Amino acid sequence: MPKLLFATVPTDEVLGKEGKVRFPGTEAAIAKLTDAGWDVEVIDPTWPKPLEAAKSGEYDAILVSTWKAAPRSRDAASMLARMQDLPVYTVGVMQKDDAFRTMAPDVGVLKGVGELPLPS
Repeated sequence: MPKLLFATVPTDEVLGKEGKVRFPGTEAAIAKLTDAGWDVEVIDPTWPKPLEAAKSGEYDAILVSTWKAAPRSRDAASMLARMQDLPVYTVGVMQKDDAFRTMAPDVGVLKGVGELPLPS
C-alpha cells in the first residue's frame, strides 16, 4: 500500500460560501484517503517537520492541507516541492489563487482529497 505523508492540523468540516463542503475535516479526509488505497500518516505542517519526514524515505507522496487552520502550510508545500523529490499536492488552495501557482508551479493543486492520484 502506498504511503502518504499528510501535513495538516486537526480541522473540522469546512464549508464554502454556498454551503458546500470544501474540506471534509481531517478525520473524514483520512478515511477517504485510506479507502482510496493510501496508508496515511499525519504530521504537523510546522516547518521543518514535513521536510524531515519527507527525507526519511518512507513515503510515496505528500499532501498538504492549506486551510486557514494550518498557518504557513502553503509555504511548506512550495518548499517541499523544491527541497526533495516526492510529488507534493495541496488541498485547500482557492482555484483563483494565481500567486500560489506562480510560487509553487511543481505542486499539484487538488480540488478535493479524492483527486489524489495513486503512484504508478
